[in-house]
Amino acid sequence: MREKAEESITWEECKAISEELIAKASAFDEALYQAFPAKKGLYIFCYDGTELGGSLWEKESPIIYIGRAGADSIRHWRDNTGVSTVRRSLAAMLASALALEAIPGSDDPEDNDRYTNYRLTPESETKLTEWMKANIKVAFLEMAENEVEDRYNALVNFNTPKLNFQGNPYNTFGQQIKSYRKILTEMAMAYDMQNQPAK
Repeated sequence: MREKAEESITWEECKAISEELIAKASAFDEALYQAFPAKKGLYIFCYDGTELGGSLWEKESPIIYIGRAGADSIRHWRDNTGVSTVRRSLAAMLASALALEAIPGSDDPEDNDRYTNYRLTPESETKLTEWMKANIKVAFLEMAENEVEDRYNALVNFNTPKLNFQGNPYNTFGQQIKSYRKILTEMAMAYDMQNQPAK
């Protein structure tokens, strides 16, 4: 955690908001996400286990991701890792433990991001979703639309969530997670090479 959050929000407010969200975080609830399109605000993912890196996660905020609520927020919980950067990071960190297999994110050879935006085989997608539902807790904070960006930036700065890469300069684990993701990118490329039709 850093010494200063956004000027419009005090450090004490960031601490209070974070503690409130952590305290009310609970297991995935479909109904919560169904309400997102009609609301404005932020949501958090909390994790307090050790499967994602042991000591990397000790004595740190349990908030590992902060997102802006919207109609597409539920994508993190659907079996399509290709459309969720959170799932791609989690898949990369859990690939060995869960025996996950990465494949290209699309079948379009013109798609330049099909390997970096990898998805998983159907069986692996199911494994990842089940792990998330068993291990990650969620909380939502409703607020006025004109407050969302300031509070988002302040809370990211305060908590340095490890799965937020953009606008999170104090995330010292970002590069390590990206290196894990590169391994799955290469796995997706290898899958493509192995499954090319014979000429």
